[in-house]
Formats: sequence, C-alpha cells, structure tokens
Amino acid sequence: MKNIIFIGMLLLPYLSVSGCAHYVEFKSPDAYQYDSTIPVKVAFYMDKSLKDKMYYGRAASSGIANRWDVPVGKTVYEYAISYLKNGFTSFTEIDSTVQNSGYDFLIKLSDINYYMEGQAAHCDLTFSIEDLTGKEVFNKKYHSDGPSGYGRVLAGGAFAQKSAIRQSTNVVLETIFKNLVSDIQANYNTWK
Repeated sequence: MKNIIFIGMLLLPYLSVSGCAHYVEFKSPDAYQYDSTIPVKVAFYMDKSLKDKMYYGRAASSGIANRWDVPVGKTVYEYAISYLKNGFTSFTEIDSTVQNSGYDFLIKLSDINYYMEGQAAHCDLTFSIEDLTGKEVFNKKYHSDGPSGYGRVLAGGAFAQKSAIRQSTNVVLETIFKNLVSDIQANYNTWK
C-alpha cells in the first residue's frame, strides 16, 4: 500500500503537466435570416491578425492536464459573415480598408477579447463603423456571457468539454452580432 501511495506521489506532478491539446473545431453557422434588411450597402473588414487569434485554456473539471485550443478569430469571422450578409441590401467582405467598392458604410471589427471561465464563454467584440468618406460614425464594445456547461463537463469530463465550449460560444457570438445589427438598424439614418 505504501508503495502505491509513493508511486502515486511521484506520478502526480507528471500527470498535472502532461496532457493533450484539443483543437475545438466549430461548424460554420448558417446564414442568419432577418425579417427585413437594412437598406444600406455595407462592407466588412477584419484584420488577418484577428482572424488568426487563438484562445488556449485549461479547466479543472475536464482534467487540468488537457488544453483546449479555440480558434476564436476564425470562429468570430465565420459568425460575422453569417450574421451580417443577409442583414443589408448589399454586403461585401474586403481585405483592405483602402478599397471602396461602392458601400455606404464600412463595419470594422477592431478587437476580440475571449475567454472561458466557469465553463462559460465570455467575449468582448469592438466594432467601429465608418461612412464612405472614412469618418467614424459608430464605435461600440459589445459584451456577452454564455451559459455554463459546468454540470455537463463534470459528468462527461474531457469528452463533454468541446461541446460546452461550442454551445456557450455560439450563444455569445449570436447575441453580439444580433445586437450589432439591431444598433445599426436603429442608428443608420443619423449617419447619412
């Protein structure tokens, strides 16, 4: 019995630092359908460094040795396209803020702050909107907290962790993009 305890004590430090990295893949959301479109032409810009942003986290409830790699930039980008493209008369993605392809407003995603805590996703996305002359007409940081998957992860361990991250992140991003489109709907007339 003493030998088993001794071996366990020797292995504990090793087990606490060894583990696996798990990439959390997200399915691209379907294009969101709005009841009506906002009668403006918009372009969307997101810098490559933001598209490449990753979140790396650990959770005791799913095994502290496991690391969860969330492609938050890629996921935010896919949600942006899905939630913006059907919200306006015309929607275009652009790769550079220099180009003006006949849009009324340019929506720029300028910052992402994402983290998991308490088995829930938490996110801040900052957007600025410019008119066709390049003048900023709107700037706002949106925050949302997703539901916790703590009970599911506690029961299912590492196998349930990916699902909890996906579901909580989905709620967070859906909320933020719907709120952004709602704010544009309420304010775009004052920006002209």
